[in-house]
Amino acid sequence: MKRKLLIIIVLLCTHILSAQDTYRDEFNTVSYNNNNGSSNWSGDWDEENDDDDPAAGFIRITGNTLRFFRIGDEIISRSADLTGATVATLSFDWETDNIESNEELLIQVSDDGISFDTLGSFTGTTTGTFTEDITAYISANTTIRFLDPDTTVWTSTGDIAEIDNIQIEAIFPDEPPVIVVTGDQHFCPNGANSAPVVETVSITDPDDVNLEQLTIQVSTGYQNGSDLLVLTGVHPNITDSWDVTEGRLTLTGPATFADFEAAVLATVFSSTPPVLGVLREFSIVLGSPLYLPETGHYYEFISSLGIRWDDARDEAELRTFFGLQGYMATLTSTIEATFAGDQITGTGWIGASDNFGSGEGEWRWETGPEAGTIFWNGDETGTVVPGEFAFWNNNEPNDYPDDAIPGQENYAHITDDTIGIQNSWNDLPITGGGGAYVAQGYIVEYGGLPGDPVLQISGVTRLRISCTVITNRNKTYRVNY
Repeated sequence: MKRKLLIIIVLLCTHILSAQDTYRDEFNTVSYNNNNGSSNWSGDWDEENDDDDPAAGFIRITGNTLRFFRIGDEIISRSADLTGATVATLSFDWETDNIESNEELLIQVSDDGISFDTLGSFTGTTTGTFTEDITAYISANTTIRFLDPDTTVWTSTGDIAEIDNIQIEAIFPDEPPVIVVTGDQHFCPNGANSAPVVETVSITDPDDVNLEQLTIQVSTGYQNGSDLLVLTGVHPNITDSWDVTEGRLTLTGPATFADFEAAVLATVFSSTPPVLGVLREFSIVLGSPLYLPETGHYYEFISSLGIRWDDARDEAELRTFFGLQGYMATLTSTIEATFAGDQITGTGWIGASDNFGSGEGEWRWETGPEAGTIFWNGDETGTVVPGEFAFWNNNEPNDYPDDAIPGQENYAHITDDTIGIQNSWNDLPITGGGGAYVAQGYIVEYGGLPGDPVLQISGVTRLRISCTVITNRNKTYRVNY
């Protein structure tokens, strides 16, 4: 990979915008209020026509199971608030012993706690695991219950049914986290050894308490070999990793938001003179894709040796990041092309082709918000469309080995560092090429599509490189590096 311009975000994922909650009772204690999942049931198990005692009665907890013994009209139920869930699945382990054919144990479900539907029936001497989709019953009062449908007493003293590991697994939309940072300071490398990259930071999330990853990157003005980001202090729940080629510090948990806030506050910038440029911008992002402030989009390189262009396009469109739809990158400016090229080591597909539309020599973006936009007409002697952008390598696109024969190379990729202009583009067959032209993967871009959510998962701070020298009591001179 090459020098990078920007920062990144906090992760999640490929970036799934959903969260899984489990409401579970393993009956590991003799209690009707066990909560063994990630979320709590709305209340305790509730018995009807029995003594409501988990240690006694015809329904009780024995041997870490919920046991039914010679039941008649006894019923037990429990509810969970699944408001907002998109999918819900009920499961449990069961075992029955000596229950005759006219004696049953039913599992029922309701969305109001009043009107119930039967999901299954258990009898005989059997064992197994029960699983059922109960999405249709999602509500603020999703209720499950066990009972004998005939309300006649099981006749034999050996009639027993046992239930264990009851669980409702619910999928909820995951609200994205929010990060807010401030920081716009002056820094003199000849005066101070280092300066913090932020002055304040706040990370919040309405439905999560931990974060997996956060990145801080010098997004503007990075000088490879001189600039450095360092995590200072002790942060036992966070590990840090510095990428000198990208100018990026990655902080990895899992850890609480407070842990990450403390780590961001403890991250400092330093630079070894001579210091070039008067400005450093830092991108602080929740996640692993990179963030480009100029576009407001996020980018990530997906390594996939030898992947075809069309497969890369399809895979990119299956990826999401906090609800943002992925697509193979469309690079429409020098800043964006340089930024994307700096993410990869070797050949990486981008979303351009001249195999569609009017055909050979009419290069257009096939993906993203720019899909259908023509940006180049012709071969290596062609011209960029007014108002558009192209960054072809020397003597490209040439439809190698003979641009007099159309259709040999119709798909765009970022050229390997060892060939021609850094970060520039070349045309290749859909399967890629050989040697330095073997496809190493593809670049996914997130942002700009209709329906994308509005996110606040990144922030930018600044250090203005300047030094103040007082030559006498009356005048102050500022020297900018």
